[in-house]
Amino acid sequence: MPPFGHTKQLRVFIDPDLLRWPEVWAAAGTWNDVFGIEPHKLVEASGGAVTDLKRA
Repeated sequence: MPPFGHTKQLRVFIDPDLLRWPEVWAAAGTWNDVFGIEPHKLVEASGGAVTDLKRA
């Protein structure tokens, strides 16, 4: 589910491993709604919390 375009603010969590890449690809549910973005810009745009999501 994309973190944008909702009537209510969603809690968004972003794994810090994504920040090591120069570009990540995000999608909004269809083949036509895919875009590349720099990870730090995704964090900024989504208001996401960078949180370690790996299980031990």
